[in-house]
Amino acid sequence: MSDNDSLYRELKDDLQAVAEPLFEFACEQVKKRGAFLPMGAKLSAEGETGLVAAAAEEDLTTSEVVLPLLVQGLNQYATSAEALALCEWVKIDVEGGKRRDAVKVHAQHRRGLCVAFYLPATKSLFRGWQFGDMMVTPAASFIEAWRSSDA
Repeated sequence: MSDNDSLYRELKDDLQAVAEPLFEFACEQVKKRGAFLPMGAKLSAEGETGLVAAAAEEDLTTSEVVLPLLVQGLNQYATSAEALALCEWVKIDVEGGKRRDAVKVHAQHRRGLCVAFYLPATKSLFRGWQFGDMMVTPAASFIEAWRSSDA
């Protein structure tokens, strides 16, 4: 058993607290609009979860414009948050070399654990958007203040 596995089991509730509301809102937006702009979430030391958004100066914007603003905003919460997460609509590679849409939540805990949750999605003509089984992988840090010197 690796140290990351035991740390994940210990911090799983905190990571779920920031990931779940993001998945819920993202899936709602995908079903309604077919996509969404990046968004984030924070978990306070008191256990309260809040959603975080970023807005560009332009009325019409893209994920490429919003994502760096969101990461910058989440970094500002690092001093007071236990966990932070950002959510985006991405393409992932699946078996057979196919590309597939997915909701990605990149979650990080102040104790150093950083994971990416992926929820694959496919659109069918008659059933609309359907979501597959969640995947979890280790991920790189996105919160500057929480980056360990050995990462």
